[in-house]
Amino acid sequence: MNCSIIHQNIKAILEEDGTAYSTVIESGGVANVDYAGYCCHISLNRLRQSLNSPNISVDRLEGLLRRASRKHTLEDTNKDWAYVMARFLTRHVNANSQMV
Repeated sequence: MNCSIIHQNIKAILEEDGTAYSTVIESGGVANVDYAGYCCHISLNRLRQSLNSPNISVDRLEGLLRRASRKHTLEDTNKDWAYVMARFLTRHVNANSQMV
């Protein structure tokens, strides 16, 4: 699958999850749920499929999402957060799978 298509699929998943996560938190949902954990548990299979990485662990994916979030906060705050996170995931998961 083309890297651009993968990126767009991941971006769409993250945007959907971001909206759902915000709704949960705003409605008084579980206070100790963080975004990375929420996305992994809600969309794990969709993210695995879009990343073409069926064996990526929840812990690895959560860690990558947290790193992407920190990157956005520290470096790219003017860019769309889902775009930055999707690009980060696409680059890091693909780079790691090519190294194996």
